[in-house]
Amino acid sequence: MTKRLYLVRHGETPMNAARLLQGITNANLTAKGQDAADRLGELLQPVPFAKAFSSDRTRTLETAKRILAGHEPKPPLVALSALREYYFGGLEGDPGNAIMARTIRRYGLTTAWRAWVGSKRFPGLVRSIRNADPTHQAEDFPDLLARSRQAFEQVDAQSPDDSDILVVSHGLLLSALIYQLAPDQLPFSLLKNTSVTRIDIVNQKMRVRGVNLTQEQDILALRHDEPETDDAAKNETK
Repeated sequence: MTKRLYLVRHGETPMNAARLLQGITNANLTAKGQDAADRLGELLQPVPFAKAFSSDRTRTLETAKRILAGHEPKPPLVALSALREYYFGGLEGDPGNAIMARTIRRYGLTTAWRAWVGSKRFPGLVRSIRNADPTHQAEDFPDLLARSRQAFEQVDAQSPDDSDILVVSHGLLLSALIYQLAPDQLPFSLLKNTSVTRIDIVNQKMRVRGVNLTQEQDILALRHDEPETDDAAKNETK
């Protein structure tokens, strides 16, 4: 039996548009974010979601509700605090490029560049954020990875077998899960607003089917299920 998880990053907020670090800060969607969520809902309308999950932040709940607006019967929507975004600590609300500037000042351009490229880019980015936080409250990388896995263990445990599940969460939290499953598929600029990532749970193992999809044809193609096999899949983990 397969659980098909459609992971969606929330729609654009004013802080996204201004390129500010948002984290656990609450925010509504912009008009652009609302329109994008509505359009995605139309694309996903044929998917018979049995259940939906969202973080408990306003932007994810609004995105989820807009996606599900045309679904009948409407699946239950469960808010999970475990699906919240990365906590930026004292950097919440700061410009995103401030992290880069502070890291370069502290470690030099060469060291900073090495931390932001290649296979180590994502952990390097998160560690740069934590090191730049003057309050030392920003979430560290191992805790982010563990929390992302625990969040999806909750989703798995609360989802029926052989079903389609909607999960609306945040860029860094979803990236942390993808990084653990298929790091080479994590985009350089991470996940776009209202992008779709598909992860299947087959025999209690997670398999990546698509990452950061925004084009209509790519999202619609996810409806064509792959045959299940017992062979070790390329992108699966316990």
